[in-house]
Amino acid sequence: MTQPASDVLEAFGISTRPVPVAGGRNLCFKAGDIILKPSDDDQEAEYVGSLCHSIAALQPTNYYVPEPITSQLGYVYKGWTAWTFLPGKSEPNLEAMLEACRGFHADTATLSTEKPEFLKQRLDRFTEADSVTWEEKTLDEVADVNTEILSIIQPALDQLLKLRKPILADLKNQLIHGDLTGNVLFDADTNVPPGIIDITLYWRPALYAEAIIVADGLAWLGKGAELIEAFGTDETAAL
Repeated sequence: MTQPASDVLEAFGISTRPVPVAGGRNLCFKAGDIILKPSDDDQEAEYVGSLCHSIAALQPTNYYVPEPITSQLGYVYKGWTAWTFLPGKSEPNLEAMLEACRGFHADTATLSTEKPEFLKQRLDRFTEADSVTWEEKTLDEVADVNTEILSIIQPALDQLLKLRKPILADLKNQLIHGDLTGNVLFDADTNVPPGIIDITLYWRPALYAEAIIVADGLAWLGKGAELIEAFGTDETAAL
């Protein structure tokens, strides 16, 4: 784990010694009430910083986001970003998580009406998987596919393909957080709404973000049919 250099701390006005933060990819540090996070892509990090600043200005009531801290060069300085610390921990409260999800995406829909340029250029395994899932490219166009793993999950993929239905025409793409489960924090000690962190953006229908939460609840959080009933069982829920 590479610790941020002294000039990075100075750039963000940090005087407290940073300590490593557990969780995620174990790349972040906490210095007082500030979280330091390395940037995977500076253009994307600048965009997310600006987006969160705009969201905070809206003062949403059913969720909130960390405030980005600026340096003299913007939201990114030598590959690092800085954010206000959000207290709390992830909990399997799917109802509150879905409510926060809906509030967040209602706001992002108004704040950004065009697909950001960095999303057209981003190339990582998650984006590649997303593009294949939405048939924007084929698996043959993806480099370094692990054929051994693919052979193991192929039967399940084949079953899912049989269940797939066309997306409703009125579902429009917008900015969504594609990894909300685990990144919604609840703090029982304060009277604040859930906090949304680690914003990973995609350009998909807002209901897709809800469907990901439901799928994660089924796959990882031990939820059952009651979660499907709570989410809805109409054609839209088949996302």
